[in-house]
Amino acid sequence: MKTEARAWWVVLGVGLTVLAGGMPRLGAQAQNKDDLKKQIDIYRAASVHAGPPAMSAARAGRIWTRLGALYEEAGMYTQSEMAFVHALRLLERPPVPEADRARAMDELGTLYMARGDTQQAERAEQHALAIRKAQGLKEDLPRSWYHLATLALREHRAEKARGYAKQAVEQLRAEPGASADDRMNALFVLAMAQCRLHRYPEAIAALNEAMGVVRSAYGPEDFPTGFGSFLLGYAYWKSGDAAAAEEPMRDGSALVVKDLGWQHPACANVMAQYEDFLRSTHRKEEARAVGEELKRARETPGLGQGPETLSVLSLF
Repeated sequence: MKTEARAWWVVLGVGLTVLAGGMPRLGAQAQNKDDLKKQIDIYRAASVHAGPPAMSAARAGRIWTRLGALYEEAGMYTQSEMAFVHALRLLERPPVPEADRARAMDELGTLYMARGDTQQAERAEQHALAIRKAQGLKEDLPRSWYHLATLALREHRAEKARGYAKQAVEQLRAEPGASADDRMNALFVLAMAQCRLHRYPEAIAALNEAMGVVRSAYGPEDFPTGFGSFLLGYAYWKSGDAAAAEEPMRDGSALVVKDLGWQHPACANVMAQYEDFLRSTHRKEEARAVGEELKRARETPGLGQGPETLSVLSLF
């Protein structure tokens, strides 16, 4: 999975991660534990010699940034922070590769967000944004904005989140070469901010636009398809249209379960919302079955507050 994309759908959290900047975390397909372990082993081995004089500080910094993102995805927060801090030390050596330094700082901000340290997260994200503005890194600004929007959602500042996300969406719409992951992540966050503000028609329009992006980049069985579908259904539900919500929430939640499994924190949060939907529509037996699965999943050792959990909680 692309760590950047992933970061955001799931820190989002629905994340809403995420799939992102390398963070999480909204768009890309989730890696299973074996694949993630293999990636960590590869980058851990590469990091042994990642530094001068064996290689340039810039190249070494990129390796350590990627290792930090993989550690974060695995929930290894202490190792992740150490890797990002080491990456930043390397990336501050002249000649400074400002785009890489901003990315590492951005990634560190998403880590702090995942850990629940919102003050440190905002400092890091604002620092990354400042670097990008000062260096004219226009193509990277939307990622800073939708990360800051996600952080604002976590802090229940929906209007501020909407402002940041709107900036990201508007710039990405104007850039024909913008990545699908950035476009859908920004639209997902914008839509959830609009839901928080009870601006449901706008949220539904944003999610329909996001699903157009998803369909252009992913298949019908891929995680972003299921996740986006679920969010669209969620917006319909909150708008009062339970009939329109039923199919996208049912199909989307089924894909989330298939791709992540009940024990995954992001899946657990999505299914908790689906259980609430079923109860609100008086489908007590279906809700009871979902609740029992959730109870079993929560009793499984290792199910905790990973970055996906926090993302997901941010969105709803």
